[in-house]
Amino acid sequence: MKTLNEVIEGMDEDLQLQSNLKLTNDELKILKSNGILFLPTDRLKPYVDNIQKYLRETDVADRVWTMYKATDISSNQLGFYTLALTIDLDLDNY
Repeated sequence: MKTLNEVIEGMDEDLQLQSNLKLTNDELKILKSNGILFLPTDRLKPYVDNIQKYLRETDVADRVWTMYKATDISSNQLGFYTLALTIDLDLDNY
């Protein structure tokens, strides 16, 4: 079983290889603390197309993370993106 740090390192590597997105140290800390990272649209916009392509072309069983987008239902405007771990880890033990 992989440790949380190994999972986060793999996710960061996926993002770098597939889209050239490098998470900051602060973003990695947040991700390690709760398994979810909220990113404003302007931060992720240059990388979205490549991330979506990677997620579409990679089998869900072969990934430990995914990306969601949140849209304001009153204005139908994109609010932010969320990167989330999709594996079952007990984050309290890390």
